[in-house]
Amino acid sequence: MRNGYMSPCNLCRRETVERLIEFGEHPIAHQFLDSADQDEYTHPLVLGFCESCGLTQLIEPIPPDRLYSEYNWLSSWKWNPHQERVLEAIAALPDLSKRDFVLEAGSNDGSFLAALRDRGYTSLLGLEPASDAVAAARERRIETLHDYFTPAKALELVESRGRTKLFLARQVLEHISDLSGFAQAMRIVLDDGARVVIEVPDFGFNQEAFDYSAIWEEHVNHFTAATLARFLAEAGVEVERCETALFSGQALIVFGRATGAATPSGPERAAGELRTGAQAFRDRWPKFREDINRYLLAERAAGRRVGVYGAGCRSSTLINICGLREHLEYAVDDQAEKQGRFMPGSRLPVLAPERLLANGDGLDLCLLAVNAENEDRVIERRREFIERGGEFVSLHPPSRRLPSFWNEYA
Repeated sequence: MRNGYMSPCNLCRRETVERLIEFGEHPIAHQFLDSADQDEYTHPLVLGFCESCGLTQLIEPIPPDRLYSEYNWLSSWKWNPHQERVLEAIAALPDLSKRDFVLEAGSNDGSFLAALRDRGYTSLLGLEPASDAVAAARERRIETLHDYFTPAKALELVESRGRTKLFLARQVLEHISDLSGFAQAMRIVLDDGARVVIEVPDFGFNQEAFDYSAIWEEHVNHFTAATLARFLAEAGVEVERCETALFSGQALIVFGRATGAATPSGPERAAGELRTGAQAFRDRWPKFREDINRYLLAERAAGRRVGVYGAGCRSSTLINICGLREHLEYAVDDQAEKQGRFMPGSRLPVLAPERLLANGDGLDLCLLAVNAENEDRVIERRREFIERGGEFVSLHPPSRRLPSFWNEYA
């Protein structure tokens, strides 16, 4: 540390990252336990803000090899309601043939590339570091290399396949500690005028909604439109259009074009505009933690049994950093791979959703910890829970079912 700052920033590499919030030590949110007394790895979760470029990020994050050694998460497990919109936008891109080379970095189980193949694109390649995702992609007959996207790998790809006309990185950049290396690799693989589609969680939205479930160890970078544009400028990409979509909160989707040269934007102006939002997010944290605990304590005092629907990374993070375990009976989840296991940190048992209606130990209040785009579908499937007097209340913005205390933050 120097002058109160940590070094270096993931984006601009300057030693100007100040600590915003120290959440304490927590386990990896996607590594479920096989028993309630199983040992687990923990790591400090510290959110920082770069005074130079304005990127909010984790300080000293978990090394990728430890984080992704037991990843066990596939893209096809999560509904992408905006995927069709992205595919249509790609189809409308000028000067892009369906025979052109398409490269997706962080392609996971190949589901997006498979959707492109179904629309007639013939030269597709994925690059993915998680072995289970690579295996799933290859089962789909999507050519996928088991590796990270680095400058060295980019040079290999250019030598073997040529430069790409369409580069994709969807829900990937938030995981990358070495953004400079990723940008360099992009400059290597991008053909002149190549099209680029980048999608990341929108931290500008998270700040406005005071959504602290967005902060977990996997997401080391928290982009706004301004900091994403700065990254793309370093990668030699000009932003042509930026959209948002409802997805795990809100997603930023950027469509750009390769210019061939890195042109970093001025950092001071961007940082100045972003500092206020970052500081408000920091200052609200103690009150938010107190408010959500007070809310659940009052529900329990009224004799209500409380549990969680959805044992994902966002709910695991919120339960752990807010200390909610004492208020909760158990979690339920539709995903069979999680049932019978225990959530990391809180060690809540994960059960099948039918448990909501069990005689004697069913729930009165169920905290919806599914993404807002999924809530109506979940509630429709579990309508009997409501008919028997149960109540659903959401944990994740931008839901219209958030607890009443959240309205005070508007």
